[in-house]
Amino acid sequence: MKRHFKSILGVTLLEIMLVLAVAAMVVVMSIKYYQAANSSSEALATTEQIQGITAAADGLAQSGSSYSNATSGNLATVLGPSALKTPWGAKASITASSTSIVITIANTPPAVCAQVSAKFAANTHFSVSTAACSSGAGNLVVNYAP
Repeated sequence: MKRHFKSILGVTLLEIMLVLAVAAMVVVMSIKYYQAANSSSEALATTEQIQGITAAADGLAQSGSSYSNATSGNLATVLGPSALKTPWGAKASITASSTSIVITIANTPPAVCAQVSAKFAANTHFSVSTAACSSGAGNLVVNYAP
C-alpha cells in the first residue's frame, strides 16, 4: 500500500503563524485598553479629590473669610488622612494664601495631567499648570481662586 502525503491531515505552519499573529493583536489591544481605562480612572479620582479639597477649603474659609487656615493639616482633619493621597500613592500638598489655595500633586502621570487639565479648563476658578508633567511623571499644580 502506497500512502500519499495529501491524505495526511494536520495543521500547517502558515495556519499556526496566522493564529499566533491574531492572538498577539488581541493581547496588544487589550493592554492598550486597560492602560487607557486605568489612566481615565486615575484622572477621575484626582479630579474628585481636587474638588473635595476645594470644597473643604471653602468651608474652612467661610468661618474666617480667608483661605490661610486651609492648610494640609486642617484639610486632612476635615477630609480624613487618606483624602490627600492620590490613586498612584503620591500625596497632595496644599499651600494657602488669604485669597487662594494651590494644590500640588507629585509624580502625576502625563495622561492623568492632560485629562485633569482638560476637566478644569472651562472653570474660571481653576488654573492648572501641567508643564512639569508633559515630559514624564512630574507635579500637577492646581491654583484655586474663587
